[in-house]
Amino acid sequence: MKALDTNILARLILADDDAQYASAIALIGQPVWVPTTVWIELGWVLSKRLRLDRAVVSDALRTILLIETVHTADRDGIGWAIERYRAGADWADMIHLITARGVAETFVTFDRGIVAQAGPDTPIAIETLS
Repeated sequence: MKALDTNILARLILADDDAQYASAIALIGQPVWVPTTVWIELGWVLSKRLRLDRAVVSDALRTILLIETVHTADRDGIGWAIERYRAGADWADMIHLITARGVAETFVTFDRGIVAQAGPDTPIAIETLS
């Protein structure tokens, strides 16, 4: 199985370079691994660098996640993070929460807004400091 970089998934979503899009399509036709760090960067590239609408970014991320040949750590967690992002949460913060789940008791931050962004079904307890 091959692990994909952010630029492969971006070409797949954007289809803005015919040759690279064809290569991305060929790659995604076989089992591939998308590291959690690539999910973070892909969300950033689409939303911050390309300034795509939150709904468009969410739909693109969800589409990639649902491709049968795409494998990743914590598929359900990534899905949860996509939905929280769609609802207005910070993408990277939601990924931080899902990756901390199961290895830490709480996620500690100075960011008071993360509690509301994560919602009642947060995957890990959040402790905010002053």
